[in-house]
This record gives sequence, C-alpha cells and structure tokens, in this order.
Amino acid sequence: MKLLVYKSLCFLLMIIGFMNHKACSQVKSTEPMAFTEKELVSWDYSSKEVGEDYTLYIHFPPGYDTTKTNYPVLYMTDGDWNMTVAMNCFRMLRQDYTTREPLIVGIGYGSRPNQRSRDLNPGTGGPKFLAFIQQEVMPFIQSKYRVTNEKGLYGYSMGGMFTTYVLFEHPDLFNEIYIGAPANNGLDLMVEASKYFANHQDLKCKVFLGVGSFEHDTEKNIRLFKKYMDQKNCKSLVLSTAITPNAGHGASLAAVMQNGMAFVYCEKHAPIVVSKANLQKYTGQYGAPAKPLKVYANSDGLYFKEGEDDIPTHLVPFEKGGFFIAENERLNLYFKEEGGKKYLVVSSPGEKQTRLEKIK
Repeated sequence: MKLLVYKSLCFLLMIIGFMNHKACSQVKSTEPMAFTEKELVSWDYSSKEVGEDYTLYIHFPPGYDTTKTNYPVLYMTDGDWNMTVAMNCFRMLRQDYTTREPLIVGIGYGSRPNQRSRDLNPGTGGPKFLAFIQQEVMPFIQSKYRVTNEKGLYGYSMGGMFTTYVLFEHPDLFNEIYIGAPANNGLDLMVEASKYFANHQDLKCKVFLGVGSFEHDTEKNIRLFKKYMDQKNCKSLVLSTAITPNAGHGASLAAVMQNGMAFVYCEKHAPIVVSKANLQKYTGQYGAPAKPLKVYANSDGLYFKEGEDDIPTHLVPFEKGGFFIAENERLNLYFKEEGGKKYLVVSSPGEKQTRLEKIK
C-alpha cells in the first residue's frame, strides 16, 4: 500500500504504530558474557557428549526481564551468524504481526574452529551433536531460564540436512522443525520420509521448509516432498513451504528464516468467504466529511480508499463483520451497528480503538 494510504489512515483513524543430567556443572564461565545489546548473552559450554567446547548464545524475548512469563525455546544451529539474523527477523515481524516470541538459543563455536561439517552431518557427528543438544543444552536452558516445554529447531544448508534427520529419526523431540535450503539438494527429504513412513502412520510436528528459487534442484525436491507428505494425510502434521523468488543460497537465508518464524510465531488470520451481497452491507463513506474513507465492493471483494487516485486496499474477511489487511495483520477492522448508527471500528494491539461513523 502506498505511503499516502498509510498517512491517510493515520489521519483518519488516529492509529499509532501502523506502520536429571547435571549440565550446569559443565559450564566453564561463571557469569554470562553480555553483548552490546542487553537482550543477548553467551555462555561457554564444554560438552561431554561431543568432547568439544561450544558457545551458547541466548536471546531474550521482549518483556522477559519485566514479567514472570515462561517462553517457548527456539534452538538454532550455526549460532555464530544465525542469531543476529533471527533477532532482526523478529524486529521486522513485530511491525506487521502480533508475535509470541521465543527464547532463542544459538549453538556455535565462538572463536574456536568451526566444526559444522562434522556436527551437522547425520553420517558423521550428527548423532553426537543431537545428543549434546538433548542431554546437555536443553537441561541447562531449562535450569537457567523461564521456558515452556515447546521447543523448535532451526537449521539452514547443512543445518537443514541436520533438522531433516532430527525430524524423522527423533520425531518426538521438537514441536517445530525448520528445514532451510537443505544440503545435498534436499535429496535426504524423501529418503528419510520413506524410511519413517514404512513404520509410522502420523507425524506430530509443525514443519517449515524454505529455499531460494535459484536453487532449482532443492526447490524441486521440496515440492516433491510436500506433495508426498500431503498424500500421507497426517492428522498431527502442519507443514508449510515458501520459495524466495530471485534468490540463491546466500541471499535467501534471511527471507527463509523470516518466513519460517512468521509461520510458527506470528498470529495470522484465516480468511473466510463472504458473498458479494453481504459485503454490500459494509459499503459507504466513513469518518470526516472533508476526507471520508470510501468502502466499496466489487467482484474481487471489499476495498477501501481515500481519494479517487488512491490505490485501493483489500479488506479480507476473517469473521462476520471482521476484516484485516494483508499488508498489516496487526490491524483489525470491524463493521458494527449501535443505536441505529453504523461504524467502522479499527483495532490494533496496544492501541485505543478508533470508531468512524458512517456518513453516507
């Protein structure tokens, strides 16, 4: 939507903000090391399972230090670089969605040699690395921070190959699995799935897969995998895929991560179908007579705009009399009738509702 539309809405609507394993004994540092940003700290950790030292990066969700709330946990491979990307993804998503944010735990190597080729490969160090996460990192996080039992695991590239392995070899360990641009062109997807469904009928998990459109073989294998999984009709599986257009392996990393986080942690509306006849009930002009907001219906649905030259904005129905706009799902618009008058009520989390009376 054009900037003019947002400015008009701000003027008319007066809305602000539219736009049992003692893991603790193995911690080498006595206090977390603070970064320049107060919501991020790190711990040095010596793993008995792997026989290596790691750096654990912890990112606190907004409100962690001012509430007693328990939070879900998102574990991330390649924590040395994925953490800052994840932090920025949530900052962006907050602008357009109501989010429920997790405590993020990035597992990395710090200044030590990077061993991802060993740790993220299911054929080499993958099983030990997973044991490290399950037997050491998880108990440590649960002992130190306010967290729930909801756990997610994110991986990109070799990390995506690792999360594919975890999904099918240890299906009960995580509630959400993110498979980003999996290594080996995603060939392991069908191999692991076929092995799993030889002895199983269902898969209880929320799964996201993403890749850039320039990775043609990986994209093809993700599409084949989704088709295969859809045919399995798993009652407990929620699966989503997203292809980032015009992007390769590096350029799509941030978009893949953000799409996955939006899928799991952002509140999204479920559109419903409303007949054109019913949509006509909401048409008219609302607000100040000098600059009214025009609401009208056509064959494609319900729209609003301020001036004749303005770009129309689509109002998508999600309940009787309730609509949202795809550009900003934090905003809800309700058509109501009270005392013989009709109103357009605009609601946004944390903001006072605005009521626009129908004038024509």
